[in-house]
Amino acid sequence: MRLATLPLALVLLVAAGCPRRVEMGGVVMPESEARARAAAELAQLREGKDRLSPDRAAESFEALAARSDGLPEAAEALYDAGLSWRAARRPERAADDLGRLLSAYPLSPRALDAKLQLGLAQLEAGRPGDAVQTLGSLQGKLPPGERLQAARAAARAAEQAGQWPAAVRFRADAAGLAPEAERAAELAAAADDVDQLAFLDVARLREELPPDSPVMAPLLLKLAKVRWHLRDADGAQAEARVLLQRFPGTSWAAEAQALVDRAAARARVDPKVVGVAVPLSGRFKDWGAAILQGVSMALADGGYRIVVKDTRGEPEGAAQALEELALSDGAVAAIGGVTNAEAARAAQAAQGLELPFLSLAKTEHVTDAGPWVFRVMLTAEAQARALTDWAMGPRAMKRFALLYPDIPYGQELAAAFWDDVEARGGEIRGAEPYAYDRTTFAPLVKELVGKRFLDERPDYVEQVKSIVEEEKDPFRRRKALEKLRDRIAPVTDFDAVFIPDFARNVGYVAPALAVEDVVTSTCDPRELDKIRKTTGREDLQPVQLLGANGWNDPQLVERAGKYVECAVFVDGFFAGSQRPETRKFVDGFQQRFGHPPTILEASAHDAARLVRLALERGASTREALRAQLAAARNVPGATGDLSFDDRREVQKPLFFLTVEKGTVRELTPAELSAGPPVFPPAPAAAVPAPGAR
Repeated sequence: MRLATLPLALVLLVAAGCPRRVEMGGVVMPESEARARAAAELAQLREGKDRLSPDRAAESFEALAARSDGLPEAAEALYDAGLSWRAARRPERAADDLGRLLSAYPLSPRALDAKLQLGLAQLEAGRPGDAVQTLGSLQGKLPPGERLQAARAAARAAEQAGQWPAAVRFRADAAGLAPEAERAAELAAAADDVDQLAFLDVARLREELPPDSPVMAPLLLKLAKVRWHLRDADGAQAEARVLLQRFPGTSWAAEAQALVDRAAARARVDPKVVGVAVPLSGRFKDWGAAILQGVSMALADGGYRIVVKDTRGEPEGAAQALEELALSDGAVAAIGGVTNAEAARAAQAAQGLELPFLSLAKTEHVTDAGPWVFRVMLTAEAQARALTDWAMGPRAMKRFALLYPDIPYGQELAAAFWDDVEARGGEIRGAEPYAYDRTTFAPLVKELVGKRFLDERPDYVEQVKSIVEEEKDPFRRRKALEKLRDRIAPVTDFDAVFIPDFARNVGYVAPALAVEDVVTSTCDPRELDKIRKTTGREDLQPVQLLGANGWNDPQLVERAGKYVECAVFVDGFFAGSQRPETRKFVDGFQQRFGHPPTILEASAHDAARLVRLALERGASTREALRAQLAAARNVPGATGDLSFDDRREVQKPLFFLTVEKGTVRELTPAELSAGPPVFPPAPAAAVPAPGAR
């Protein structure tokens, strides 16, 4: 009988009565028998696996899964293989087996457990992104006993992957599932993750998570801090108050309350209180005392109250001092930040507090902190610009040489001068750095003027050749060569030498230049003519010495003497100046304190004077005062007529100083505007008349 001719019902009946046969280990047998055999082998492996190493056990389970492919017991064997590979610290092998289980047996009772183990294996294998995806798909599906483990693992994976919003969500789940004793640790981890969030992520999670989410408190605090940083004080206070209402008694509530109090304190300003943040202890305490004297000169009357805070000359000390001035004392402005160590931190703190701050630091980029920071102190850039303005302007110089100490002071001034010269179309013909403690400068100067390696100079080589040809006597030849080395003229292919150093070293450098016949100490044409005749150098032209504020020291003349006559250097203050506003300040200061002021007292006075004038013009809030300072133009001060540029750097005419007959004096306006001095060439030698003997 052909099966095709049987009725359909009979075919189904026959099929139902025939057991399904499967292949196991190369042998075809009924499915029930195959499953029974596979189950027995699985039980035997599980019972004896402790006697095997984890990797041998894993291989045995894999072999069973291969022999029983297609049977439910194969899924169980793959699951156990995955566990064994994890125990053997072979997470990639574990992930392979568990992934195969989920792919081939998606309906297996082991599927959820396998997915959890797969996520853990992926995390251990250094694949946090895959682990986040795997573990994240289990949320809400696992039995209660496994949910906490999955949430914690998913959070770790998200943290390693840098997926901070996901990490916060998983930490929130873990905090909700953790026992009471472990909840604080979960919340602390969640708060750390919240700190990593970008502003938009914080705002998004605040809206998406339930209001009672365990991580809502750190989210609200983070949002409040971000708004505060963005100078949205009202928004910051609103977020902080929501936190206080929903989560009272928590550590985040305490921080929120501090922020609310800080905002309230920040709004309280006394326009009669001016803060001073300076070192009152430590090695810079004398600077602090000097600044306080200068400020007191400007605010001596008018009912102003000066509140002084000790910065200790340290970054955090400066930040703390400014915070106290702004929040506790209600200062309308602050002056200080003088040391290099505290300058940047003080500026940042003032900017964050929105407290007008007049920095007395010399370090670069202080005002980059923001629009609330101004600088009233001489900088390297200002000195370089003043010197090149004069030298390349009225004096028409184009070529320069540099000799500078290899310390920040010298490096900054040399770099600023070099940049400004080249920007104006000039040229630096030579530059020689030196150690600050150097005392012998002859080799350095010889290098600068081409007298160290004479064999490289064509003019010297030609003269040597002539001597060798003309002098046959060895003794006379040697003497002639020695005399040539002594009298060979320096190569002064520059109009001026800039030496940005202090008086001590200038006392070594200036004489070393003279020893090598570089004439720098004359501004008198008659004196120059005398030198020409003495040296026989008819084409000799003097070289101008230029210096910076480090020269303005009584030691300069004591150490360098005649070698710095006619030199020109600049400073931000000169107590001997006859400028009316400077003279008034110096006389008043001398009378009050019994000693002449320095640039520190003068600059502090001018900073306080700028604040006072802004207040007297109607500024009663910090914002109004900041605007008045930014608009300041040509305000008379002890250090000059003061203005601020668009970077809030003070702009003022510097003091040009020179040495004349052993005394430092200020150049007059007429001298500053005069053109280059005229040094006529020496008169030509007389030509004998025809027939004269």
